[in-house]
Amino acid sequence: MRPTWFSVDLDAVAHNVRAFRDLVAPAEVCTVVKADGYGHGAPAVARAALGAGATWLAVALVEEAAELRDSGLAAPILVLSEPRPTEMADVAGLGGVRPTLYTQAGVDAYGSVAGVGSPVHLKVDTGMHRVGVRADEAVAVSERILDSGLELEGVFSHCAVADEPGDPLTTVQVERFEAVLADLATHGIEPPIVHLANTATALTRPEAGHSMVRIGLGAYGVSPGPELADRCRQLGLRQAITVHSRVVHLQNIATGEGVGYGHRWTSARETRLATVPVGYADGLARAWGMGGAALVGGRRRPLRGVVSMDSLVIEVDEAVAVGDEVVLLGTQGDETIEVAEVSEVIGQIPWEVLSRLGRRPPRLYT
Repeated sequence: MRPTWFSVDLDAVAHNVRAFRDLVAPAEVCTVVKADGYGHGAPAVARAALGAGATWLAVALVEEAAELRDSGLAAPILVLSEPRPTEMADVAGLGGVRPTLYTQAGVDAYGSVAGVGSPVHLKVDTGMHRVGVRADEAVAVSERILDSGLELEGVFSHCAVADEPGDPLTTVQVERFEAVLADLATHGIEPPIVHLANTATALTRPEAGHSMVRIGLGAYGVSPGPELADRCRQLGLRQAITVHSRVVHLQNIATGEGVGYGHRWTSARETRLATVPVGYADGLARAWGMGGAALVGGRRRPLRGVVSMDSLVIEVDEAVAVGDEVVLLGTQGDETIEVAEVSEVIGQIPWEVLSRLGRRPPRLYT
């Protein structure tokens, strides 16, 4: 087998969830495990999070909820966007899966297949402008939910720029959400579960916690942005994933030789190179090779040339041998390559770095 694998530290996931649980208490913690648990493996991460005190799980797709149920997980699951009308019967059949609703068509579709009293959550658009009911239509859709015999268990929204603490939009969104809650209350509608805060909001706006907080990136030990990195370190968050491979080939090239497709890097002197069998088909961006680093023997080694589909090249010295372990994300010895570092090199946000990690390499859980 190819010597490439991802290891996931489930103790780190549990540690991170406990850190947020303590931070936001008495609010409940909902761990977001969409996109295969941000590339970590949704069922295993979900199990670790629930064991650490999370009480809810959240996904993006109905099939993601089905995977969790098939894995034997019985915790309540929230589908974060409104399922299509044709999917509503599947949601009802999964048991304990709450659909997000925000259109009359969605309410009617779910009401026609779900039992009386089935719980749902209403999403309000407070400024993200992606999905959700308009603030001035929240009461009407809520009343339609209740008239359909469903239980309005929760109401929520999502902050668009919480990872940038100085942006005033977060304050605007918090105020709009509070106004919607007040409007619902004047009509006698007070859902027991209210949630607005994501990882970044939980770190910067504790007053926005309400009764539940959705923790995504933070559960995996990754900061939502450079301005929050110190806060994450203060919480003691631990990066959960490590990307491993091994050296499979060594060679020396002369001065002036190019490396990889397009010869985007050229040697300025005689250079020793190691080939590593992991590439962009495994989720590593091509640009990772242009400024990124790997760890071999506990030392940082620069990547040379763009990442290929199935391999990449790093500059090494005579101390490196075929078979030596290579770490592209994670810790080896006293050195660590963090998701934030890779994110900066390749010009992607941390969520992209993690969620694009492919399923081709096996995941080993520790």
